[in-house]
Parts: sequence; C-alpha cells; structure tokens
Amino acid sequence: MFSEGLMHGQGTYLWADGLKYEGDFVKNIPMNHGMYTWPDGSTYEGEVVKGMRNGFGVFKCSTQPVSYIGDWCQGKRHGKGSIYYNHEGTSWYEGDWVHNIKKGWGIRCYKSGNIYEGQWEDNMRHGEGRMRWLSTSEEYTGQWEWGVQNGFGTHTWFLKRIPYSQYPLRNEYVGEFVNGCRHGHGKFYYASGALYDGEWISNKKHGMGRLTFKNGRVYEGPFSNDHIAKFPDLEVEFISYLDLPSEISETNKPCRSSISAEIVRKLDGSESHSVLGSSLELDLNLLLDMYPKKDQPEEKKQVEYAVLRNITELRRIYSFYSSLGCDHSLDNTFLMTKLHFWRFLKDCKFHHHNITLADMDRILSTNNHIPVEEIHSPFTTILLRTFLNYLLQLAYHIHHKEYQNRSPSLFLCFTKLMTENIHPNACRVKGNLFREQQRTLYSMNYIDKCWEIYVAYCRPNAAPPHELTMKMRHFLWMLKDFKMINKELTATKFVEVIAEDNPFIHDGIDSSFELELVFLEFFEALLSFALICVTDQMTKSYLNVPNDDLSGNKHGSIYTLVNQIRKSLSDERMSKINLKSSGKGLTFFPSQNGPETNVEAVSKFEVKDDRGSQHTDEEEYTCIKEGPEKYEKPKEDPKEKLNTWVHNMYIFFVNTFFHAYKHEETLKEKIKENRLHYAAMAQQKKAENDELEARLSILREEEAKRQDYDVHITVIKDPADVPSSLFTPSPPKEDTAMSQSSKSITSKKKKK
Repeated sequence: MFSEGLMHGQGTYLWADGLKYEGDFVKNIPMNHGMYTWPDGSTYEGEVVKGMRNGFGVFKCSTQPVSYIGDWCQGKRHGKGSIYYNHEGTSWYEGDWVHNIKKGWGIRCYKSGNIYEGQWEDNMRHGEGRMRWLSTSEEYTGQWEWGVQNGFGTHTWFLKRIPYSQYPLRNEYVGEFVNGCRHGHGKFYYASGALYDGEWISNKKHGMGRLTFKNGRVYEGPFSNDHIAKFPDLEVEFISYLDLPSEISETNKPCRSSISAEIVRKLDGSESHSVLGSSLELDLNLLLDMYPKKDQPEEKKQVEYAVLRNITELRRIYSFYSSLGCDHSLDNTFLMTKLHFWRFLKDCKFHHHNITLADMDRILSTNNHIPVEEIHSPFTTILLRTFLNYLLQLAYHIHHKEYQNRSPSLFLCFTKLMTENIHPNACRVKGNLFREQQRTLYSMNYIDKCWEIYVAYCRPNAAPPHELTMKMRHFLWMLKDFKMINKELTATKFVEVIAEDNPFIHDGIDSSFELELVFLEFFEALLSFALICVTDQMTKSYLNVPNDDLSGNKHGSIYTLVNQIRKSLSDERMSKINLKSSGKGLTFFPSQNGPETNVEAVSKFEVKDDRGSQHTDEEEYTCIKEGPEKYEKPKEDPKEKLNTWVHNMYIFFVNTFFHAYKHEETLKEKIKENRLHYAAMAQQKKAENDELEARLSILREEEAKRQDYDVHITVIKDPADVPSSLFTPSPPKEDTAMSQSSKSITSKKKKK
C-alpha cells in the first residue's frame, strides 16, 4: 500500500541481503505490527516501532533451538519475557530483562531439572535466591554473588527416608558462605539429631564450636580441620559412631573403641558409670529419691544389671512395636510413638493392675516434665532410652508397695514386671488397629481426622494437671449427638466393645462410665463399631453394584470404592490414594503429587491375588458358564474379606462418622451465629430502650418543671388582683405610710 508516494499501510519489504519484513508501514517506516524473516530462517513476529522490535513479540531462531516470548525495547529483550533453550521446553528462563541481559527477578530451569528462583545481575545469580538441585536432593536459600553462594544462607540435603522414620529427613546448614563454601559462623543440623554450632573454614569445622550429640551429650571446644582438636584421628562427621560406643562393630580396632568411649564420657565434663553405656544411660534420679540415701547406689546398680540382662529382648520389643503401621525401612530403623507404646502396654496387660492408660500417661508426664498438651498425644515420639525409663517408672508404681520392705526394691519391681507382663505377652498384638499389616496401613488414612474429633470432644480433667481427656460417658454422648446409637449399635453393645479389653469396666451387672479413654482405645473402638454399624445391605445399596461384584470380581468393589474415595472424600490423607491395576491384583500406593512431607504420605497398601501369577481372566470367568454355584467363592477367601472390610471402613468413617461430625459442627456454628445474632439484637433493643427511657426522663423532667411553675404562678383574671409586690421592688422606709394607705384603698375597692 502507498499513500502520497510513500509506503503506508500493509506491505512487504525485501532487503538486498535477504531480510524480509511483512506488516504495517507508516510513511516508509515499519510500524505497529509486523513479521521479520532473516536469511537463515529466524523470525520475529510482534510489535514494531520505527523499524525496530519494540513492545511484545515472539522470536524464533532457526540455527539453534532458542525462542523468546516477551517484551522488547529498541530491538533488545527488555522487560518481562521467557526464553526457551531447547525444543523440549526443559531448559528455560522466565523473568526480568534489561537490554538483552537477565537482570532483576527470574526463574531459571536447567535441563537437568535443577531450578533457581531469585535475583539476577548481568546474566548471573546475584542477590537473594533459592536453588534446588533435584538430581542430588539439595536446596540452598540465601544470598548469591556472581553465580555462587556468598553471604548468609541455608543449605539443605534431603534424605529419602520412609514415613515415621526416627530421622528428621534432612541435613541442614544455616550460616555464612564465602565463594560457595561454608565459611564463617554457622549451625549444622544432622539428620540423626546432632547439632554443630561454631566456626567453619572452607566447608570444614575449624575454630571454636559446640557439638551436641543425638544422645544429648555436649562437647564444646576447639575444632581443627573438621575434627575435634584434641582427637585429630577421630571422624567427627561419623556422629552415630560417637553416639553409640557400646554398639561399635567387632571389626573396628579396639583402640578406636576405647578412644570413642572415653570421649563420650567426657563430652559434658562428667564421666558415665552406667553399665548400659552412655547412649542408654537411664535417668533414675526421681525413682532413687524414693529410697534412703545409703541404699541408692545399690538400687541403681542392681536395676541397671536387670535391664542389661533383658536389653536384647527389650530392643527387639521396641523395634517390633515401633515398626507397626510402617513400611519396610532400608536401615530397619523406626521411632516408637505414644500410639505404639499404648498398644504395647495393653498387650502386656499393664492396665490389669487397676491403672488406666490415661493414669500411666499422667505418671510418666509428672516424672518427665511433659507439656500438658502432649500428655495424651498419640504422635509423641519415644526413644529407646525413654522407653526403658518408662518401664522402670511404671514397674515402681505398680509393685513398690509389695516390695517396699525388701531390697533391692526397684530391681524386684522391674523383674516381676518383666516376668509376669512383658515376657509372656509382648509382641502378641491384640486390638483392631495393629493386628493385620494391610488393615493397619489402610486404617492410618483416617487417624488424623479421628484425632481432630477426639480432641474436640475431650473435656478438662478435674485433677491437676487438668489436661483434656475423654471418659466413656463423653464418648457415648458424642455418638448419641451424632445419632449413631441405633438398633445396630446399642448402648449395651457400646459397653461390650470397650469392656472387651478393659476388665474393670463391666462386671456383668454394673458398668462404670468414668473410665478415661486414650486415643488408641477411642480409635480401636471406632474400628469395631464400623463392623457393627455397616451392614451388607448398606454396602450394596451405597455402591449400587450387583451382588457379584462383592464376591471377588477383580475390577469390582475395590475399584468402585477407590473411585468413590477419589471423588467424594474431603480428607487430605485419603485424597492421596491412587489405584494401580495389574494382572496379579490391585495395589494402593501414595500419590506422587501429594505434599512433600513424607510423614503425611500414605503407605503402600496391596491386595494380592492369592491364586498366583498363572491365574488369568479367562479362568476367573469360566465359572459363569458352569453355573452360579461354582462362581461363589469360599467364605474365608482373604481377598473377599479384605474387600468387604475396606468397604465397611469407608462407609462408616467417610459417609457416617465424619459426615455426622461435620453436621454437628455446622449446627454448633449455626447456634453460635444465632446466639451472636440474638445478643446483637438484644443489645440493639436495649440501646433503643435506653434511648426511649432517656427521652421519657426528659419529658418527665419538663412536666415536673411545668407543674412547679403552675404552682407558683397564679392564674391572673384581673391585673389589679396581682399584688404589687410581685412586680415592684420593696419601697424605701420613708414610703411605708404611703404604701399602707394605698393598700387600704385597694381593699375598699375589692369590697365594693
């Protein structure tokens, strides 16, 4: 297009060197919108000002897999924009540009998957930023200078541990960096729980520092070249080696063992005389205070010998219970929680000594200074050393009266507890939660929501420390509020379920509803109620599937159930369940898109076909041709039982229990809103009444003033009747005779 002899409007211009422009012209100048094509095939399409790329546009390079989408200024990348360095889109930068240079805030994703997000200067990481090395599971957040870590920052090394492992899943350094190295003052948090706080030089501990081992012992002093200065041949990094001198491998040199043991004994300035070793040294001070001063050394020595004789068995018991509900660990290391400890106490029948689990929690909290909010928490962790201390404290509380006149008393209490309770009963799991591994893994999906409900319906205990507890009557009232006490789950059935493993609740005639229930008893009771409340008819009607699907069809009820879970379950933990189908059966596994916290992940849950890998779909369905009687599977088929149990759990918890709780909470919120509304209305009405009363008071005052005025003012019919004294001042004394004469004249007139 031309106008007045000039290129104006749409057109195409081709330069002698092969560069071509197609787009808008304004008086011979490329303007507004157009497309440049270079001889090598590279293109630009977007806004143009005075023949230069200016505004928003897209550039694609033909010789290299590079493309840019974003803002331009005078032919250069300037403003916000994204550049891609390969066709796959795995290497890119998105952020601020200044004249073709990365400057400002931006995100750089590298081909390896590593990502940097933060400030840039002259195409280099500079300022505040975060770098994640996905290939090595590392992350740094802090200050950068010209592409390297420099200044204050946090570098984290993530360890891929399984849920409920005893480690906090990471090593972390928080402190100063120089040229990408730990240099200056900083803290290093080890995954084992150890901590170093001190000086660093070129990634090594050097200078004064404080090293706290995971067993609580502390060394404070000089470090040299990443070692304790006094023992340069000892590897400080091998924290577990220093922490466990009693467990050193036989393959290690004897001199190294003696050196490490000596160091640990002297780390806190005191020497450990415990026969168990420093890593398992027991805290017996409170128990020994119960005995005369002269008997305390012997009591301590004898009870330590008793623990030492049983330490192998106690380690095995600790490991067994701490692994319940957890998947296999690479290092077979787990940390016991209060939930596991309660199960151990019930299996070993500690509660048969006329003491409840809640009472045991209170005893242990008093002796170990546990915060009130954690006294009955199922998620409190218990180390092996703490586990042994707890056993001794409970042994003393249960048997001390029996052996108070014998010595060594504490030794006898512990020995009797081991003989009568622990040895014959430990590791024989009872209850509904931990009895079967597959059911345990599935039940754990509901535990967080049930804990929320449990806490919501607990009430303060009357006795100190006034912690929140739930009694049987509170539990029953809660179920009644939820409208779950019905013909299936009666109050009698409720008592029978809870009394099954609590001998002091029901004697066959009378029942005590004052029993305090810890969360384990509460949750296991709910698992039992699920089997009572959910009938086969409810399961079939909810799923709305033929009866055949409930009898073991590989893609029947479990498949339908998981789809229902995915669609309707609002619980965060249940939303992480995925379904994988194979020729051998069905597998539940955690979603890879869930939260990063491993402890919150759902453990793998498998339902394997018990007929082996040679079973085929044709074999499963040939029974249809031979008649329905051969299609029916044995009643004791494990897969069918597990299938039905999964249905019952889902229907009870999601559709009944959680739904009832949500409804009850909604009602409470509504009642609260109504009360606030009524209170506001009452306040408003009171204000209106006060205002009306004030107005009435004003009217009353005005009326009273008016009446007072009427009393003092006489109604005047004739002006002559008004006494002159009301209108004239008192006359002077010399005028008194005249005034008296005027009064006599006036009186004569009145008579006339």
